[in-house]
Order: sequence, then structure tokens, then C-alpha cells
Amino acid sequence: MSFSFKKYLFLLFCLSIVILFFSCSKSKETTNFKAVEFTIPTRTQGEADDKTREMIKHVQHAVSQIDVENVQYILNNKKVAILENRLQNLSGNKRINVLFPYGMELLNAGKTEESIATLKEVLTAIEGADTQSKADKIFIIKKQLAIAYMRKAEQDNCLANHTNESCIIPISLKAQHILKEGAEQAIVLLNELLAQNPNDLECQYLLNIAHMTIGQYPAKVPEKFRIPETYFSSSTGFPHFSDIATTLGVDVTQKAGGTCIDDFNGDGYLDIIASSWGFDDQIKYFENDKMGGFTEKTLDAGLKGVTGGLNLRHTDYNNDGHLDFIILRGAWLSNNGGIPNSLMRNNGDGTFTDITIEAGVYSLNPTQTAVWTDINLDGWVDLFIANEWSQNKQSPCELYLNQADGTFKNITIDAGISATGFFKGVATGDINNDMYPDLYLSNYSGPNTLYINTTQETGKPSFKIATKEAGVTNPVQSFPTWIFDYNNDGFEDIFVSSYSSASILPSEMMIRNIKTKSPDYRPLLYKNNGNGTFTEVSLQVNLNEPIATMGCNFGDLDNDGFLDFYLATGDPSYFSIVPNRMYRNVNGETFEDVTYSSGFGHIQKGHAIGFGDLDLDGDQDIYAVMGGAFEGDVFGNLLFENPLGNKNNWINIILEGKRSNRLAMGAKIIVTIEENGKKRNIYHSVGTDASFGGNSIMAEIGLGKASIIKKMEIKWPHFSKETTIYENIKVNQTIKIIEGEDIQNLNLPQAPFKSNNDMQHHNH
Repeated sequence: MSFSFKKYLFLLFCLSIVILFFSCSKSKETTNFKAVEFTIPTRTQGEADDKTREMIKHVQHAVSQIDVENVQYILNNKKVAILENRLQNLSGNKRINVLFPYGMELLNAGKTEESIATLKEVLTAIEGADTQSKADKIFIIKKQLAIAYMRKAEQDNCLANHTNESCIIPISLKAQHILKEGAEQAIVLLNELLAQNPNDLECQYLLNIAHMTIGQYPAKVPEKFRIPETYFSSSTGFPHFSDIATTLGVDVTQKAGGTCIDDFNGDGYLDIIASSWGFDDQIKYFENDKMGGFTEKTLDAGLKGVTGGLNLRHTDYNNDGHLDFIILRGAWLSNNGGIPNSLMRNNGDGTFTDITIEAGVYSLNPTQTAVWTDINLDGWVDLFIANEWSQNKQSPCELYLNQADGTFKNITIDAGISATGFFKGVATGDINNDMYPDLYLSNYSGPNTLYINTTQETGKPSFKIATKEAGVTNPVQSFPTWIFDYNNDGFEDIFVSSYSSASILPSEMMIRNIKTKSPDYRPLLYKNNGNGTFTEVSLQVNLNEPIATMGCNFGDLDNDGFLDFYLATGDPSYFSIVPNRMYRNVNGETFEDVTYSSGFGHIQKGHAIGFGDLDLDGDQDIYAVMGGAFEGDVFGNLLFENPLGNKNNWINIILEGKRSNRLAMGAKIIVTIEENGKKRNIYHSVGTDASFGGNSIMAEIGLGKASIIKKMEIKWPHFSKETTIYENIKVNQTIKIIEGEDIQNLNLPQAPFKSNNDMQHHNH
């Protein structure tokens, strides 16, 4: 009897081990994924369906509750109307006191000519008045008038007479302004301002740009204020990228927003979704026509009336093989930012449905950043949203666990997520190589936070804070972030960009660095030491300039196997017309600034960035969402065509999970190649990109001069931690690998972009 009882206890013990092993996973099939079934709502052609229209009403109601006079950046035309009504009953000094903010708000609303006239009236009144601090007031008004003229110059030329080189510095002959009044008037005012205060760095910077737009730089810029020509030159051999967005009809002219670059209709070619954060700004969906162009399908896709969103994040949350996306709203608006996000389900028939409420992810917290990742490796992607906690609106982060039935459960507190902050970025990656995704949160108002995933240890979805031990707290005032392996050593590193503040704008940061080589406000790069700690190496790898980064992303533009990155820059202020930046990774040892030689120095506000091989020619192109925060600060989005072609070899890999999540987000691909008799590994993590942008989830991997892939190892993102190995794979092809199966060659033909025809000036 005792032997049988011990045997019984032993069997119970074995059973408990099995139960514990599966306790971190929700019940699901472990041999093949099972997609969530749903019914596609009926709708009228060109219209949104009932569920989507219902959510549109929720968004509109939330927007209607905004306190117009006490919200920053937005609703500028409504503010103009309020000030106009107020001015009708005012006279004398009281009228002048309201007239100045009215003139500023006119500029914010895009009514530049009216703004200039109003600011001139204020200037005349102050010049003729007996008032305290008269000189200071005149200086402030003239400075605002100068930037109003600069904006007029942009509207008259870069928008109304747009070319594909407009607003890219150094300004080319093709991009020089035809209508010169705006720049010329700005130059007069800037010279007067610098005569009064020669140390005003913003005025110095703008004087250089204004002269550049009409072909007078550097000759007409006084030497003491001149930015050296050498600053805008480079000896790099990196080629010039051209903007072809207008030619292809994807140059959406709106404000700051998000983008997703991926295959939303399942034909193997990458499509484009773009948003703008204005609450009247229609989201746009462009399908790749597989012939070198794009067709707008916004209305056909049932997206009519779906608006707003400073950022977008895409995935396949229900494992049905169709890409879904979430629209993030309310950022920067504090207690006015209680605007619900929207989870848009791809119905697989070319349409989308807003299923936010039924999926259980409805909330009213301001945010612009989130990640999709399978935190417990159960084969279903989960959702982490980093919100903006402020004194006026206390908004904690949200972690939603996928229930494998089309819904999510909020497990934030149970999972140990407690950090609060004004979070502007969240990135996911595998810091400690245990396959369980970790999280890094970038905080605009305090120290950053690193969460290490402890699901494997605790047996349930959970995290612990490891920021101080890891040494990744700074910068204190930061914005976008990402996790990647920049040096191909097999350990993922952290990039986090600093940002400007109320006390120093990006233009001042830039020219101060040119003059003094101050490294303040530079982005930080944390190199993973492989032992749970990091070393900050930004200065060692040539990241030594202050950059006010907003949107950004990374990819391998030259297919050498090392990841490059694009930083989209700016600030809500019209003064912040600073160049976007591009950095080329040189063998994982340093980064080379190729901004000016390669045509990336666009000075309009840059936001979400997406890398993707849009024409399937083997190199990555870049889609950039442009435009600022104010209603009048609009600009057309950009599409930079990669001119490199097949100078290096490449492989595009589409993974499909069975036990892993359908997109295999979180999978690790290790490619072994040989160049010049030397073997090296290239490491790629599937589905990881920057916090403010949307790369293709397809693994697009550069192979340098390798003529064959000697070995490819795939670590699948499932708690079983299975690995598959393939050998002797041909290069320069797009392949698909289903978990546990052989390689499929998709034989997708290239789709060369339609001709740009060397665009001349034209109305746009």
C-alpha cells in the first residue's frame, strides 16, 4: 500500500509540473493556432459600418467636452472665433492686449496673411505708445512677425508651388522660392532683431534659412551669424534619396500623425495607412497597386469618419491572418485628452471595423504610444499602452492580456505595472535573451523605466522594474525610443532620444551646438553588456548632436546587415524648422550622419516614420508623416525611394506562427553569412520598431556581399521555445516560413515605382 501511495503522489507531482508549465498560457491549441471567428457587420458602400459609426460618436462626444480656451495646440480656429468676439467689445489698450494673442492664434490657424496684418497693427500701436518695457515688447512682436513671414514663404512656395525638393536643406536651386516676399520681409525683421540682440540664437538660425530659401546663403548672411557651409556638407558616398510621394499620390497634407507600412490586403505587397491628430482629419488608407503606385481605398475600407490619432500601431490580434491596427488619441492634452483610442479589426474583405468596446480596450487616457507583444508567449499578442500621467489627469499605463476570443483583460496591477509618468514612448524587446518580451518606457517628465518580464519565473504574466540596476534611467526629458541590436552581438540595445523644452527650442539647440559643440539634448544609445546592465555609448558612436526627435524608425537602407535610423524632428513652435536626420550604421561601430548628402534634411515637422520595401526590389524605402501640431502647420507626407537597388544582397522573410502568434512577433532570426572569407551573424527581431512609427513586420534583412545564407536559425516566440534551422538559402528573394515547415519561395515580382519625371514647380 505504501508503495502504491508513493507512486500516486509521484503521479500527482508530475501532473502539477505539467499544470505549472502551462499556467502562464491561456487555453489554446498547441499544434495549430485557431483564429477568432467573427461576423462582418453590414454596411453601405463607401460608409463605415454601425459599430464604427458608434465609436465615431464616442470620439466626437469626447472632443465636444474639450475646454477650448484651456487646451494647448489644437482647435485654433475655434480660439480665433472666441477672440474675435471678445475684440468686438474692446478698445484702446485692452483691445491691443487681446489683439496680440489673436494675431498669434491666426497664425496657428493657418490664416497667415491675417496674422501678419494683425501683428503689424499691434506693432504700430506699441511703437506709438508710452508703455513700460517698450523695447522688449517690440522685440517680441517683431520676432513673431518674422516667423509669420517665414510661414508665408513656406505656404507660397513649399506648399502652393511644391517640388519634391521643397524644404530640404541645403536648399537646392530647384527648391528655391519663386515668391520671395515672405523670406525677404523675414530677413529685414531678423536683421533688425539681431541688431538689438545679436545673441538671439533662434534669429541667427532663421536668418540663415531665410537667405537659403532665396539663394542668398552664404553670401548675404553676416559672417558672425553664418552657419558654416561645411555643416551642410558630407564626404559620404551614400546616395541621394528622392521624395516621390506626390507622384504616387500618397502625399497626404495634414498635421502630425502616425503611419503603418504593411500588407493589409494580403497580396504580398506593402500598403500605407496614415493618420493626423486633428479631430476632423480623416485617416487615409492606400493600397499598393502592384504596378508601382498606390490607390486610395479609405472609403472602400469603411474608414469614412474615422479621424484623429497621433500614432498608429498594427498587428494581427485575433490570429486570422489579416492585419489590424489601433489609433492612439489624446496625447499632450492632459485633462482635455480623454479621447478614446480605436482598435480597428481587419475583416479580411478589404474593410475595417472599430471593435474597441467589444474587445474590452475602451479607455479615456491620453496617449500616443503602445506596443503589441506576446508577453506570456501563449501565441496571442497582448497590448501595452503607456499613458500620459499629469497633475490634472492621472492616467496609469494599461496592460491588456489577449483572451484568445477577440477580447482583452486589463491585468496592469496584477502584472506589477505601477510606474507612472508622462510617457511619450514605449518599446519592446528581449533584453536578457529569455524570449519573453521586456518593456522600456520613455518619460518626458522624469526618469525612464525598464520592465523585465518575469512571467517565466512567476508562472503568470508579470514584470519587475530594473531601471537603476541596468543603468538606463536617462535622459530625464525624453521622447521616442526603440530596442534593436545595433552591433550584431546578439544582445539587444536601447535607443532613446532626448527632446526640447519650454526653455530651449530645437533651432536654438542646433545652432548652439554648431557654435559650442554642446552635447546636451543628444539622443542616448545604451549598449547591452549581456549581464543585465548597459553602457551609454552615444558619444563613442558619433551621436553627439542635440536632436529634438518626435517620430523615428530604423532599418537597413544599404543592406549591409547593420541597422540605420531616421529621426523626424521638430516642436509645436513655428520657430522649430530644423532638419530631420538620417544616420547610417558603419559596421556596428559608429554612425555616420548622411542627412545632407542624401536628401533627408527636411525642415518641416516630422512625425511617424515607416521603413518598408514598398516596391519589392530588395531595399527599404521610407514613408514619413509630416506636419505640426497647429491647424495651420500642415505639410505633405514624404516617400523616399531607395536608389541603392541591389548593390548588396538581401532576403525578405514572412513568418507565420502556428503555436506562436500568427505574425511571429517577437521571433528572432539569426542569419549566418560569409563575406571575404569571414563568417558573421546578423540578428533580426520580428515586429520590433520605434515607438513613433510603423515598419513592415516582414523581416527585411540586408546580407552585404554574401552570395548565399549559410544558416538561418529561427527562434519562435512561444513558451515551448522551439528553434528551426535552415541551411544554404538563396539570396535576393522573398520567402515565407510557416512554423515547423519548409521554406516557400513566394515569387513576387518587383513593382518599380512610377516615374517621377523630374517634377517641376506645380500647384499642389
